[in-house]
Amino acid sequence: MQKTLKSIAGEVGGTLLGSISDKTMLAQGVSTDTRSLYPNQLYVPILGDRFDGHDFLSDAVKKGAVAALWQEDRALPSSPSIPLIRVKDTLEALQQLAAAWRREIGVKVVAVTGSNGKTTTKELLGSILSVKYRVHRTQGNLNNHIGLPLTLLSMPRKSEVAVVEMGMNHAGEIALLSQIAKPDLAVITNIGEAHIEHLGSRQGIADAKLEICEGLAQQGTLVIDGDEPLLRERLVKEKRRYIRVGWKEDNDDVLQGFATEGLEGISFTTSLTGSRFTLPMMGQYNAKNALLAITVGRTLGLTEEELQQGLNQVHITGMRLEKVTATNGMLIINDAYNASPSSMRATIDLLSSLDGFKEKWVLLGDMLEMGPEEEAYHREVGRFAMEKGISRVYAMGARGRWIVDGAQEVAPEGKAIHFQNPEEAAQTLLAEGNEGVVLLVKASRGARLETTVEHILKGAKTF
Repeated sequence: MQKTLKSIAGEVGGTLLGSISDKTMLAQGVSTDTRSLYPNQLYVPILGDRFDGHDFLSDAVKKGAVAALWQEDRALPSSPSIPLIRVKDTLEALQQLAAAWRREIGVKVVAVTGSNGKTTTKELLGSILSVKYRVHRTQGNLNNHIGLPLTLLSMPRKSEVAVVEMGMNHAGEIALLSQIAKPDLAVITNIGEAHIEHLGSRQGIADAKLEICEGLAQQGTLVIDGDEPLLRERLVKEKRRYIRVGWKEDNDDVLQGFATEGLEGISFTTSLTGSRFTLPMMGQYNAKNALLAITVGRTLGLTEEELQQGLNQVHITGMRLEKVTATNGMLIINDAYNASPSSMRATIDLLSSLDGFKEKWVLLGDMLEMGPEEEAYHREVGRFAMEKGISRVYAMGARGRWIVDGAQEVAPEGKAIHFQNPEEAAQTLLAEGNEGVVLLVKASRGARLETTVEHILKGAKTF
């Protein structure tokens, strides 16, 4: 974002406090964190539960901030050394500024939400669309009421397409993000159990995900997991165009001829064009993520050849089916970025399908925000792993005990074990693992299973 302070004040309904000449000063970008602030950026102090960004104004000045927003219920500093723009609420002002920048540069916006696969689908979209367009996309997990505005405000003026991820914990949050971003295309990857603690049921989750339509353009397009009845039944009266993709034969585009290439990736055909695509990512569920991205690409005018070129160059961020080899030769598939019951089952299915290994093990951890049924969900995952032929089920965390308990209901003695800490887990896995073993590691991000992986991988090589 590049704007004068006068323009910023007008767009957020604020009052510029400074000299007359300050009106023409140019802000080049926005930051809410003085630790990563660059010179000439606008500093936006946010109020958190345990901090107040206004307390760090002096740090922003030292870092070279050109100006700062200032919430009107906070006492003004006695002699600020940079101009301040006084606003009713700094967070709302940040969101208003992001919406204004999105309107000003006229970029096409593709928004992505869903219980599982949001980030993977965002990366697939970014890779595909960058073949034809100048693409700006969400970095990391900047997908909430602060992260999404920062994503939009970091768009270069010459951007042609923005791919933004929308996350949530509670009802109403995606509606707000959609109203800020005003997407031209929206994607819902699936409906799982993540955040069911806050939303009460899968029906509640579906309603929350469909809030992405709140800001969707009247001539916009919605692309959905067509295998999910909860989405279909809620879209019966939808007037805007929506496209259903998936495995079921009555979808608008059907995945066919799925094949796995072992650790190298997958391939599939889409019924709409008969084109066959290859994807350098493991997992049958990633075929649907890819088809969602392909559908958006087709909608934005890419050829089948350009779509394949985009799939070929995709790069997925860490801890998402990341393959590494431990010092004892054991292959580790690190998918510890996040987890829900449905994504646990999907990755266990993937592990079960791999050939060339004498034994297949899992190291699983807590699934968070599962609500009152959390024990049943964890036990079911343990049973499922054993029923899929997994040789050993290991788990960590307080909820991980339920996974082991579930596995032990159907497992031979000694095949399901709970570890007390990362050191104990690493010691056992290094001692007993070998080149004939593949280990899947998966849990909610808050379980921090990556710490265990780090212990195992001292001296490991990635590939």
